[in-house]
Amino acid sequence: MPYREHSSGPKQGSVLIAVLAIVLLLSFIVTRFIDEAVEDLEYGAIFNEPADVRSFSYSMLEVALATIHEVALIDDGKLFAPEQGWADPINYAGISIPNGWELEIQIQDESNKLPINTMDEALLNQMLEEIFDFDFGTARELSSTLLDWIDPDESRRLNGAESEDYLRRKPAYRAANNPLQSLEELRLLDIWEDEFFDDNGLPNELFAKLDSMISVINAGAANINSSSQSVLELIALQGGFDEDRLFDGLDDLPYLEQMPGSVNGSASVGVEVSLLRITVSLWRGQAPFIVSALVEPNFNSGEGGSGSAPGGDSDDAPKTGAVSEQEAIGYPFKILQVSEYTQGRPSSPPARYSALDIGEESDSF
Repeated sequence: MPYREHSSGPKQGSVLIAVLAIVLLLSFIVTRFIDEAVEDLEYGAIFNEPADVRSFSYSMLEVALATIHEVALIDDGKLFAPEQGWADPINYAGISIPNGWELEIQIQDESNKLPINTMDEALLNQMLEEIFDFDFGTARELSSTLLDWIDPDESRRLNGAESEDYLRRKPAYRAANNPLQSLEELRLLDIWEDEFFDDNGLPNELFAKLDSMISVINAGAANINSSSQSVLELIALQGGFDEDRLFDGLDDLPYLEQMPGSVNGSASVGVEVSLLRITVSLWRGQAPFIVSALVEPNFNSGEGGSGSAPGGDSDDAPKTGAVSEQEAIGYPFKILQVSEYTQGRPSSPPARYSALDIGEESDSF
């Protein structure tokens, strides 16, 4: 019987294809596992920064505060604008950054906007009509609903809205009857939700413009040295002068140290910094560690303070960082807020830069 050779080619090919498919599947699974593991490690690293990273970041925050204080003392304890020399604490203090680390310190004047929670109704209406081009009726509805929201009572203004109106909504809620805590809170207000937010409840272009003009943090006068063009325009309309002439007559300094005669008498604006946000960003890899502090300069506090360091009292009692403790040691800043992994909103360039032809990169004069 003749010998017949059996061909195993097709079977071997099928086995090879199956092996390749299994290898491909395993490669995909391993790759996905590695990617997810890296993401988990990066996410965990955000909340488990090494002690030296956090310590160095807070040290740089202190460097920034010390720089601001030292420069202010040269001008009798007054802060006007970054051109005084406090915009770049790293170079000012000669800080050396460890190899492989990247550091950025941003100092923002949070007193460059008008305080919406204390703005009087006449100025609010003027802003809505002249700057945002709302008609007379819509402007009155907007101002009335806002004032009803932040005033302490439930008395409804003619064009306003109180809890009885908002309780009819689904879901129902009450008027805050307290100052705004954030500008996004405006989406809860009647009329405001339609004019300053889109159909999805997201801020629109009008909201961005409003954000460049008003603040829920600042409760004092707006510093015109760092205010936006829209703020200066509104103040000029209120005072009856030309905002383009506001910075005329400056001699040696590119900022105002006192209010021009044409603006005197307006309690809503000034020339000094009263609120600062300092943001320290430290990179050691792709994800930065960020610490942001909102501080109020308090350069006269040292007169009545004991000057002792925290924990240096005779009783050596633990310190908590309370306001009373800050006042006791004569710390030159009142720390209003400290947060990690968050930072302030981007700020608009001061209108002063355009008026004086100063570049945004100018930090000193």
